[in-house]
Amino acid sequence: MGGIGSGARRSTHIGNVEQMLALDIRILRRLGVIAPGECIIDTVHWSISGLSTSSARLRVDLSDIERGGVMTIIGDMIDGAITQSVAIEMAPSPFGGHRCYFICSFTARRCEVLYYARGRFGSREAQRLSYAVQGMDEVSRAGRKAAKLRSRLCGSGGQPRPRGRNRIDAVGRLREAEYEAKTLYLDRLRILADRSGARWMPGDRP
Repeated sequence: MGGIGSGARRSTHIGNVEQMLALDIRILRRLGVIAPGECIIDTVHWSISGLSTSSARLRVDLSDIERGGVMTIIGDMIDGAITQSVAIEMAPSPFGGHRCYFICSFTARRCEVLYYARGRFGSREAQRLSYAVQGMDEVSRAGRKAAKLRSRLCGSGGQPRPRGRNRIDAVGRLREAEYEAKTLYLDRLRILADRSGARWMPGDRP
């Protein structure tokens, strides 16, 4: 039998992805910074509550589609300057064109989002990050789901606002999520009220 310290090592998470500066290859491609067959130079800025916190100059060379490319990051980050190169792999899409992936500098695995931590950009697994939802209870997760759908309808976070049939579907999902969140919240309050002996609950008729 194994003693203390034997067996598989436990993973220690250093933070949540929502708290980290990130480069999402899907958003960069939508903005025209990632363009197969071209070499693009552009600047990205990160902000918190409208205040600029960091910026980086990106040079993305994808002129050779067959061999893939490289993204060079020269940034003025919150903890100092950074210069880092990240490989980009382009895989043929079944619907035509190519799908792009970052190759994590630490794990050499494909990823679509790079997170900044400890002076370097890397994948979520390499940076030992978790999702905020992993530490939430059922009520909090339902509320977060509704908030994300509401944000998507407004077109925030660099995402285009859904239109036409897509918007109708998104509105329907938002209403369902809000109803679910409200129901779970009231159920939780009723349980607490039963334990405390309260006679009336929000949502009940007095």
